[in-house]
Amino acid sequence: MPSNRLSKAAVLGAGTMGAQIALAFAMGGVPVSLWGRRPEALRDASERISRDWGFLVSEDLANRDDEGAVFERLKFESGLESAVEGAGFVIEAISEEIESKRRLLRRAQLASDENALLSSTTSAIMAGDLQAELGNPELFCIAHFAQPAHIVSLVEVVPGDRTSESAAAATSELLESIGKVPVECPDIPGFLWARIQHTVLREFASLVGKGLATPEACDKILKLGYAARLPAMGAFEHADLAGLKLLNGDAAKAVWADLSNVSDPAETPVGQLFERGFEGMSSGRGFYDWNARDPEEFKKERDREIVRRMKILSGAEVRLKNR
Repeated sequence: MPSNRLSKAAVLGAGTMGAQIALAFAMGGVPVSLWGRRPEALRDASERISRDWGFLVSEDLANRDDEGAVFERLKFESGLESAVEGAGFVIEAISEEIESKRRLLRRAQLASDENALLSSTTSAIMAGDLQAELGNPELFCIAHFAQPAHIVSLVEVVPGDRTSESAAAATSELLESIGKVPVECPDIPGFLWARIQHTVLREFASLVGKGLATPEACDKILKLGYAARLPAMGAFEHADLAGLKLLNGDAAKAVWADLSNVSDPAETPVGQLFERGFEGMSSGRGFYDWNARDPEEFKKERDREIVRRMKILSGAEVRLKNR
């Protein structure tokens, strides 16, 4: 089992998430190979990593003087065997398609060192389902990074039913060693992060579908209201602060009874928009018109806002923006 300071990591998949994870390892002092099937995908990943690094430097989250050392740790590989050779931690970051992930994980484990930890950054496929066909399933443990993976500190660590305790612990240790905050989560649909994300979306989508609210109103309530205090107070801390007596009262019972319990997204505007060919940002239209809004600028502003909140949490001086 690898120690908490790796000699090498390997990231399989050169898309947005894979590139960001590779940068996170390189910034954490770990040499890392980023594998992609196509040379053009690796070129695109290299360009994205350079842009992401530049953004971090501009936000004082990285030191420009460290650029040479960070990029020296990054290798781009089109051969799977050479990418995983010598790696103590191998993480898959391809599209959310279970059979493709299983095939790649089997290939990676066969080509890797016999004690290498194997992982996936999936947010939708359970660990037990991914490890089922592996030769050494006890060495597999999900490490779900959230976008933007080079900025967000939290990583969900999800052992499957055949994952050894030592593998789960080693996965958490190495994530801590690169500056991440691992949280062990149960192997249930959506783990913890996606479950709460779906819960909020289901309730808001139901209200929008009933004509009781607009997407704009819901997003403002979430971003400027509820989310604004979340860094200081979680759900159970707020429950204790408000008092469990209050949360067992008639008002709370009325809210809980009125919450959406729709079990199929197709029964809400999420499915109705999809049926009309509106798939979200990628198609130019979802709940919002992304032909009228700049998707790239939206993502940049998202990253800036996450950085601002990270700085506040760390006690750094932050210049508040005007809204």
